[in-house]
Amino acid sequence: MAKIKSTLDIQLDLTRPIEELTEVISAVIASQPHKRKEILEGLDVTVGNALAEMQAQEEKEQKVDDDSSGKVS
Repeated sequence: MAKIKSTLDIQLDLTRPIEELTEVISAVIASQPHKRKEILEGLDVTVGNALAEMQAQEEKEQKVDDDSSGKVS
């Protein structure tokens, strides 16, 4: 029985994460041009959520720093 897979084997140079991820995204989009918008929208949501989480954590840490810096021992 034949096994047919549509896979992409990837090795990334982690010293160049942006360039490497961009190449992977481009390769995926090239293989699925009819799903380009869906793929990019999904990435947009995922990246936006990750950035929002980071921002919330930074704001929380800043608040803790501000609260503790005003205390007199």
